[in-house]
Formats: sequence, C-alpha cells, structure tokens
Amino acid sequence: MRSLLVLVLLAGLRPAWGAALPADDKVFQAMRAELDRTMRRLRMDDLPGPYFASYAVRDGIQAFISASFGALSSSQERAFLELRADLRVGDYSFDDNNFLPAGLPYGASSGQASASFEDDYDNLRHALWAASDEAYKSALESLAKKTAFKKKHMIAESNDDFSREPSTQSLAEVSRTPLDRALWEQRIKDLSAVFREFPDIQESRVELGYVSGTRRLLNSEGTAVRGSDTRITINLGVNTQAVDGSRVGDSLTWHYPDWKDVPGLEALKAEVKRFAQGVVDEVHGSTVEAYVGPVLFEAEAAAEFFDVLLVDNISNPRGSWAEDENNHIYDAPPFVSRLGMRVAVPFLNIVDDPALERYDGVPLFGHYTIDDEGVPAQRVELVRKGKLVDLYMSRAPIRERRHSNGHGRAAFFGEPSGRMGNLVVTPERSVPLAELKDRLRAMCRELELDYGILVRKMDGLSPVVAYKVFADGRPDEAVRGVEFTGAGLRPLRDIVAASREMSVFNFNHGSNGRSTVPASVVAPSILVQEMELKKVDRKPEKKPYLEHPYFEGKAKP
Repeated sequence: MRSLLVLVLLAGLRPAWGAALPADDKVFQAMRAELDRTMRRLRMDDLPGPYFASYAVRDGIQAFISASFGALSSSQERAFLELRADLRVGDYSFDDNNFLPAGLPYGASSGQASASFEDDYDNLRHALWAASDEAYKSALESLAKKTAFKKKHMIAESNDDFSREPSTQSLAEVSRTPLDRALWEQRIKDLSAVFREFPDIQESRVELGYVSGTRRLLNSEGTAVRGSDTRITINLGVNTQAVDGSRVGDSLTWHYPDWKDVPGLEALKAEVKRFAQGVVDEVHGSTVEAYVGPVLFEAEAAAEFFDVLLVDNISNPRGSWAEDENNHIYDAPPFVSRLGMRVAVPFLNIVDDPALERYDGVPLFGHYTIDDEGVPAQRVELVRKGKLVDLYMSRAPIRERRHSNGHGRAAFFGEPSGRMGNLVVTPERSVPLAELKDRLRAMCRELELDYGILVRKMDGLSPVVAYKVFADGRPDEAVRGVEFTGAGLRPLRDIVAASREMSVFNFNHGSNGRSTVPASVVAPSILVQEMELKKVDRKPEKKPYLEHPYFEGKAKP
C-alpha cells in the first residue's frame, strides 16, 4: 500500500484524524461523525459507555464465474459495502473480550451490517448507528457474564485484555482494478474443457473469484487507515472414484494480486492438465496398510507441514475464558509455554515478514502493511536455530508478550487474533532436491524398506497427493487413502535435510474456530526421518453403472 500520509500519534491523546481525513471521502466522514457521537453519548441507564470503539468499512466490486467440462454454470458480479463496529466496555485491563459465553461462537456476530454502496452519507450513518447499538448491548452482556465468571472462579490475577499501541494514520488513494467479464467467462470455460481429456474424472469445476475494493478503519484512539487492493483466485476442483470405488477428490487454488500476474491461457491449461493427471494417478494408485519410515515432503506439502506443525501452534496465543468448561477450542496453543526452547532442528531459521510482496518474482498472498487492528505490520523472528523466540501477537496481551507485533488478523467479519502473514523458512544447510530423493532411497535401503513415501500435497496431516518411492529405483507409484498417525510435535525435530530450492505456497490460512486470512509460506522441501502412515478407514462406494455421458463410447487415453 502506498501511503500519501503516515502519522504516528501516542495512544490516549485526543483523536487527531479529524483534520487529516479526506474531505471528499463521504464514507470516512460518516464514520467520523458516528464514531464521535458513539464515544460521547452512547450510554445505557447508569451503565458505562464504551472506552474504545472501532469502525471498519469495505466496499467494492466482486464477481464469481464457474464452468464445468467446457460449459458455463455461473457468472455473477455485484457491488458491495459492508461494515463492522467493535465496541469495548470496561477498560484496557479488563473488558468484555477474551471470553466465550456459553452457547455462543467466539466473536458472535454483533456489530456487523451492510449498507448502500452509493456514497449515501445518511444511510451509512444509520447502518453504523444500528451496528454500534447492537455491539454495545452485546458487550455489556458479555462483560457482566465475564465479571461473574472471574468472581466464581476466584481469579485474582489476569493479563490485560487490550494493549495500548501507538495510533496510525495511513491514507492511500482509492483505486479499482476492472474485470473483463466476457474474456474471463470464455477462459474459465476453456480451462474447464481440459477435463474432457480425462474420462476417469466424474465431476469437475473451474472457478474465478474476483474482489477489488477499498477498506477503511477508524478508531477512537486516532487510527485512520484506508487502502485498496484486488484479490483474484482461480480454483480447480474434482470428485471421482478409485478403481475399488473409494472416493477421490482434490482441489487447487491460485492467488493473484493483479491481472498482470495471471499466467496466459496456455500456461494455465498446462497446469490444469498436470493437476488432472495427478488425480488420475491417485485413481489408479495403490494404498498402504501401515508404514513407518522416512517421508519426503515436497514443495506445497512442505509448506503445509510447517503450517500445521508450527504456525497453528504459535497462533492465537491468548486463550479465552469459556463459560462452558468443556469448551477448549480457544485454549492457548502448546508452544506458548515453550518460548526459548527448541521446537525444530537447529539448522532452521523461520521468520514472518508481511512486508514482502514477492519472493523470487512470485506474488505473496500474505502481504499486508497494516493489520486488522490498525497496527503496522512487523517482521517477526519466530525460530532461531531451532529455538522458538516469538509468537504471533495481536492486541490481546499474554504474560510473555505485552504488545502487538502487527499480526492481529481476521477475515472482515472475524475477531482479530495473532495470525500469520508471510512465513519464510530458511535452512542453514541444504542440498539439491534430487539429492533429497536419493537420500530417501538410501534411508529405505538402510532400514530394509522396499519404499519410502513422497508427499506433494496435504490436507491438514492427511496426504492428498503421495507416492511410493522404491528403494531399487523403480518408477514411483501413486498412493491414496492414507493418513499420518501419532505425529504429535516431534516431526519438526526429526527433519534431517532440506532442499536448496524454495517454493511459494499461497493459501487462506484457517485456525481452529477462527476466520481465514490470506497467507503465504516460502519453504524448502524437507526429509523427515520417521513418520507413521495408516490406511484411512473408509468404506468404498459402488461405482456408477453407466459411463459418464460425455465419455460414453470414447476410448480412454
């Protein structure tokens, strides 16, 4: 984001964004007027008003185009304007947040709305007023329950609920990236037609997602942020059955920040064919009853390995009190208590740097300049020589970390928490990828194993695209219907080698009970000394009695 104006003000001073807000921005003017009225006048009987308020508004254009086997199935485009009001009652040390009332999801949906997208000042103020009223009532109720919970459990000491951070002003020009809808309807049809070459695939889809718009954030501490961006995704998805009738499915999503980053049609077709062939390999592949031995995680699978085993365990470090004592979804992750301890092999260094826009020319989906709480993004060193040295922090303090490090992130209607941006895994020693595969074979021979396992894609810790790599050099054989078992946290410390080649994996990072955020992992392929696999306990289904109508009577390639 290129800022026209960046000012940093000490928190606690009178908000100073008033004079700096663009006079021609009706959305900002409506936000400022209603925020000022909320902070000065919103009170219920003799109950306290909010000590903090924040408004977020996003508007723009979004579109969705989908096709299957060469035929267009959907094409939609619409304008939108959505808003969120976040009001806190109490004070920085103890407020209504970091608490889950029984029967309610984390960050229940109060304070959310949509409004006119035609710069209607009065309509937007009305929507902000209604959202503020709803959020305020919800905050009062939550604070009362949280106070009772603290008293019931005789909690004498606790961390502050909200950290004091310098306020930020960053106002970028409003911009839109247009969509050539007719062009992309044809391209999505052409890409989906590629699946006509693969009779083993029963169902397929290709989808284009496009959003181009502006986000604004204004809070009572003086923070004012405006930025525009574009998100383009192309998603592939297939469902079919293996030769034994068991279900086989896979998906693949590419993320781009601008149309100029999207490859040409022929390059995209080649990638669709590669994806489809991988699914066909799985359809005709074998399975594994049980396996204990070395595993090579290549490219995307290595990125998912670090996402599941490291990122998930250092995200959202502030646990929430839960009125339902059986609800442990929002407990603090296990690595919070391991700061300063070794969590990975000593030859790995890991940082998260949201400021990176590209790596080796590839756009990074996790790039951002200011987080969703208005705190400037920071480069955070997470692991140094295998030791954990920091966590992802939002404005929810913990005993070990009292301030945000610019990683308070959420989907627009989600609750910000400490989340990833661009994770970069750097090995201090590495070898060519081909040598990693040779080493996998050598380890198998040493362990008297017929084969080792190569994983190219995962869903969580379940291999989606995997192969047997035979110790005697025979061609690799696809494996399906398997999952890792008993992994725990040990595999991070069992990495024995990493590749010189680095790969970029762009994705939407999910977290238990939380909304997804755009993220990227830059990582080498890795060889893990030992992991366990077992066959998935899933009953096969009967295959269709008739052939797919498109392929009937046609010879399979």
